[in-house]
Amino acid sequence: MAVECNIDRDTADFRIEVYYWDYVLMDNVVTRKDKVLLAYVPMFFNYELERDDQEYAMMKLRTQMIELYRDWPDGEVIVELVIKEEFVNQ
Repeated sequence: MAVECNIDRDTADFRIEVYYWDYVLMDNVVTRKDKVLLAYVPMFFNYELERDDQEYAMMKLRTQMIELYRDWPDGEVIVELVIKEEFVNQ
């Protein structure tokens, strides 16, 4: 059962994306065709909780996603964790 997520990639403070690349062979050259998204978990920063706890939870979820997709039959799967930091250099 798929659940639609309304948090955009650009607005999420934390996000985990699980995907793989679909390749095509043209003229004996392998090129990337499509990015196939398997899972997307976005999260906003909760100011009532400690940031370290939230980062730890997302890193733990990332590790669980790696374990979950370790034996994916279609080849290499990428599990990407993005933590947005704004106003770092100000």
